Amino acid sequence: MSLTRRMEIALLGLCLAVAGRCGGNQAGEKKTLVIAQANSIVGLDPATVVDNESINVAEQVFEHLVRYRSGVMDIEPALALRWEKQADGRTWRFFLRKGVKFHDGTPFDADAVVFSFNRQRSSERTSEGRLRFPYWNSYFRNIVAIKKESPHVVTITTDRPFGPLLASLAMFPVSIVSPKAFRGLKPGERPRPVGTGPFKFISWDRRTGRVTLEANEHYWGPHARVDRLVFVRIPDARQRLRALQSGLIHMASNLPPSLLHLVRLHPDLRLAQMPANNVVYLAMNTDKRPFHDRRVRRAVNYAIRKDALIGLAFQGMATKAIGPLPPIMRPFYTSDVMRYDYDPARARKLLREAGYDPKLRPRFVVMDSPRAYLPRPVLAARMIARDLAAIGMRVDLQVMPFARQKRIMQTGQHHLGLHGWSGDNGDPDNFLYNLLDSSNAVFGKLNYAYYREYAFHKLVVIGRESADRKERIRVYREAQRIVMRTVPWAPLAHAKLVIALRREVKHFQPHPSSILDMRSVSLE
Repeated sequence: MSLTRRMEIALLGLCLAVAGRCGGNQAGEKKTLVIAQANSIVGLDPATVVDNESINVAEQVFEHLVRYRSGVMDIEPALALRWEKQADGRTWRFFLRKGVKFHDGTPFDADAVVFSFNRQRSSERTSEGRLRFPYWNSYFRNIVAIKKESPHVVTITTDRPFGPLLASLAMFPVSIVSPKAFRGLKPGERPRPVGTGPFKFISWDRRTGRVTLEANEHYWGPHARVDRLVFVRIPDARQRLRALQSGLIHMASNLPPSLLHLVRLHPDLRLAQMPANNVVYLAMNTDKRPFHDRRVRRAVNYAIRKDALIGLAFQGMATKAIGPLPPIMRPFYTSDVMRYDYDPARARKLLREAGYDPKLRPRFVVMDSPRAYLPRPVLAARMIARDLAAIGMRVDLQVMPFARQKRIMQTGQHHLGLHGWSGDNGDPDNFLYNLLDSSNAVFGKLNYAYYREYAFHKLVVIGRESADRKERIRVYREAQRIVMRTVPWAPLAHAKLVIALRREVKHFQPHPSSILDMRSVSLE
């Protein structure tokens, strides 16, 4: 029996077991929606997971004080009805919803919020040596205190005014968990995932990767429109597509661009897509010659055929980048930056002016596997290498596993690196501070260009500490202009977010965060 047929039989058994039928629900049957992901989840503690598959599941179960509005990165109330920022700019008061219960029946209150934050202050490490709570140490360590003021009021205090706080509080790591379910766990023990969200956890089959959630009948907001969500693992993209075509699943994520035309041609399928909160870029290590010279970096920018790159490596499912922020970041985003349209003659002239030695072979590193923001990294890197060779810059292109590429770039052993970033929240600080600020131009951080520009750094600090939205817009726009004058990167593309689904799936809208939002989805 072929692998394809064995997979289809296994999936059919799965669907019959959990839903009666996957291809369509009869009147009176429970409505079960099946979602296929490329990998199994690795955990369901929102404070410890970092993989997209786990986050997609956890976000249906847990909630935060605030959340992103449907389809955009704007902030709206969630478990906090409203909030007030105090005059010192460091203290925020959050007024919590009353009458909300966790899935285990215990009440949601200020004690649960304090517990959910404070449990992450631990410096505990996993058996592999990684921090157990990696996001807290990267994004929330400036929170110096969270206190219960009353049963339904909490205060959060930061070490200094912090403009991105609200956007950060909508992120998955600071989901509010049930203290009863998470307190007193032994080392290595997995908590039962108990939150307040529209779906509650039922089971996780670690052998098959299947996770089953059920609608929360006591949810404080509008109730879910399907009775169950089932997440299944189908590693092979073609198998995910076949399962979708045959009606064994309802939604498939991470289909490569080369398969999307088959979705468009199928009468029972459709694509849901939107611009995502990401950027793909070529980082130039400004600590290493010849990329210490701005003229060489500008030459690289003029040499790359971005339109061809988007057409082939992204199959058109991306937009051209002109700077470090994606357009979805408006009003912080600006197109008023120095542009680098394809101009190989100008690139060669700049190399001559810089005295570039054509005998050099800069080390160019690229990951060997697709990322959500970069579906065909090796093809993209080879196209860039050919463009650079055309202006007289031959490179030593090295293809390697993602983890190794990241280690090389975090230790500054590269000259060029093809990489990308999917924003964690809707604030420009998440891009500009993490990826380009001098504070992160050190080994182990994310500033892979080792970019140190004092004028840029000053603006980023102002943006981080300002409470004035107009001032933040002004300084971040100027920061983008500085980046494109000094060009530590060649910004390449902003990949689109694409989900393939059956036509009976209604009211689904992708979110620019790339996280699935299943609150309003129905099956008809």
